[in-house]
Amino acid sequence: MNDIEILAIHKAQSRNVRHLKQVIKSFKRDINSDIRKSKKFQIETKTKLLALLYSAWSEAQFVQIAYTESGFSASEIKTLLKAKKNGITNGWIKMINLAFAKVGNPSTDVELGKRLNKLLGLVASQITKPSSIRNKVAHGQWVEALNGSLNKIDLVMTGDLNSLDSVQIMRQIEIHNYLGKIIRDLVQSPALGFGRDYLIHVTALEQYAAETQSWSVTTKSSELNKKPVCYNS
Repeated sequence: MNDIEILAIHKAQSRNVRHLKQVIKSFKRDINSDIRKSKKFQIETKTKLLALLYSAWSEAQFVQIAYTESGFSASEIKTLLKAKKNGITNGWIKMINLAFAKVGNPSTDVELGKRLNKLLGLVASQITKPSSIRNKVAHGQWVEALNGSLNKIDLVMTGDLNSLDSVQIMRQIEIHNYLGKIIRDLVQSPALGFGRDYLIHVTALEQYAAETQSWSVTTKSSELNKKPVCYNS
């Protein structure tokens, strides 16, 4: 694969990412309308669909960044896509480690090591568990979650599955968006953009995560019911 082909894939995936963002935005409006009207079944159903949209957007963004122009070589891209086959978390971890290797040696550079551990920690907290729950939805386990061998009910995961909250999923998408900016800077501009903007993005991510931690469908319902209903003519 040459540079022209890599750029073509990057542009194609960029269009996919933009389109999925529009779909998610539209879906969010639909769910908010259902929350305002207290349509429980519709909220629960669309929450599962929103989880699937989140997965689709996350996968599209991963491939988009993997094919960043002047970022990874063709062989490195192949390695990243192979890692992703074992789960999106493995893909992000491989991408971050490969990108950091272009900046310096995190094992000898203390500050760089802290940044690497911070990003890997964010992947673990913001991507790994939500991804495992969404995988259950993608495999048709919408009410009862099964174990990996499909021979027992996974009670813990079933609880997580039925506790899915559309407002929290939108929160996770926004946090993922911040994380994507950091990784994109790391890949596109390891010597300049990453060093310059890392603290800005990480601070914004952590501040947003803290401010929105208690958000839920319940708090959203209270917020929406304080606003006047707008009817289309």
